[in-house]
Amino acid sequence: MDKKPGLLPFVLLLGIYLILAAVLPAADDEVYYWSWSKDLQWSYFDHPPMTAVLIRLSTAIFGDSIFGFRVPACIASAFVVYVISRLTPSKSLVWGVILSPLFTIGAVLITPDSPLMMCWAAYLWWSVALHRHLTPGPEQGVSTAVPLRLWLIGGVILGCGVLSKYTMGLAVPVGFLCLLLSRRPPKKWLSGYLLHGVVAFVVASPILIYNIQQNFEPLLFQWRHSAQQTPNALRSIVEFIGVQILLFGTIPFFLFPWVIAHFRRLCDDPRLRVCTCFYAVPLAFFLYKSTQARLEGNWALVSFVSVWPVAAEWFQTVRTSRFWRRSTILAFTPPALAVLVICVHLLWPISWIPPKLDRVYRQFALKEATQQVAEKIRALGESIPIYTDSYQMTAWLRFQSLPAQQIDGVSPRASHYTRPSRKLTDVDRAYVVTNRELKPEFTGGFSPPDLIATVPISVRGEAENQLNIRLYTRQKKASNETEAGVDRGE
Repeated sequence: MDKKPGLLPFVLLLGIYLILAAVLPAADDEVYYWSWSKDLQWSYFDHPPMTAVLIRLSTAIFGDSIFGFRVPACIASAFVVYVISRLTPSKSLVWGVILSPLFTIGAVLITPDSPLMMCWAAYLWWSVALHRHLTPGPEQGVSTAVPLRLWLIGGVILGCGVLSKYTMGLAVPVGFLCLLLSRRPPKKWLSGYLLHGVVAFVVASPILIYNIQQNFEPLLFQWRHSAQQTPNALRSIVEFIGVQILLFGTIPFFLFPWVIAHFRRLCDDPRLRVCTCFYAVPLAFFLYKSTQARLEGNWALVSFVSVWPVAAEWFQTVRTSRFWRRSTILAFTPPALAVLVICVHLLWPISWIPPKLDRVYRQFALKEATQQVAEKIRALGESIPIYTDSYQMTAWLRFQSLPAQQIDGVSPRASHYTRPSRKLTDVDRAYVVTNRELKPEFTGGFSPPDLIATVPISVRGEAENQLNIRLYTRQKKASNETEAGVDRGE
């Protein structure tokens, strides 16, 4: 049985997260999701709607600010750590998790991964409770009868997870596999599992409604994005594993062979059966996918919520060995060093990190630069459309209260802003904020632009880039009389 931890440490952890949320710069995608909350929909082109809904609720309570939209991420991260601690006997491992990048700097970033991780942790906890009900005996569970309310709760959690990010869908086959491995007769759980699936479908139905409205283009976009082939499979898998090691250390990877060797024993315990499946199956899936396509570093995060109870079980078998005790400490070295470097860099900028590659201070600079752009445009006093060439810049200008739009096709990355498609040629006169002039195919019928202002993006005192405000005006068509005069040579 897992020992119930006290709530006070997690309240203190939440307080630390809230402080970090107030001082760390906003990431581009955070501002992008904030802009979604100003236009709530059934779903969005890039992701399901849960992030936007949480931001809308949070900013209504805590204010329309970076801190205000990050509060849900802080709560979600503290909850995930609580669930990990609840299911993991070894608290020393939990400390290693807390000191990882995801649960320090990354804990305050509001992205679809925030509610996804919270729902995955809740579903993991729910699954353990379910399997204890299904497992007879005083140590594992009090009854083999699963209450109806437990199935309903599981369905709501699963549905909310899908409303957060499509990755939650992996919980369906993994959960079914866990039930098969429980070796309980299907009549004990199959009808309830189907019911919880129906509840999840109803809860997540806004995604279906939105995709019907959009001819399923959002889902097709996600499918194409995840199915892109990589020309270099070795490089792809090395990059994927390297990023995961920086985030969580090496334990999740060298634990894998041990899990395979002891799989039958792990499946005898309800808690370990669930955690093993929810760790090993998603990780194996993403390892395989990394041989086919270049994966983003956050795609496999759910695997690392579930691994720590299994890691604690492994550690119990080797803790008498000095070698393995030291190896376990070393396993957390990469993420701990990553956090240390980031913290030091925030307090005292590290000189050997060139400003062009400084992602931390670039975000401070970008906020300041877009604020200056907004002030200059408002000072011009002309209320005309404002366009940019990327979703990131569009989001930042909207954060500065400018009604910016993304020109479709300039950036290869489609976004919520390009649904429906928007072109400069839709208007006769507009400001365009970019770091370079638009290509001719996007400015047909317009005169050469007037450069109104230039705002540098200064990272640690060095101009890393610049934002140009250009005024584009459509060419006036000559009158028939004038054209006729030109033809006569007058």
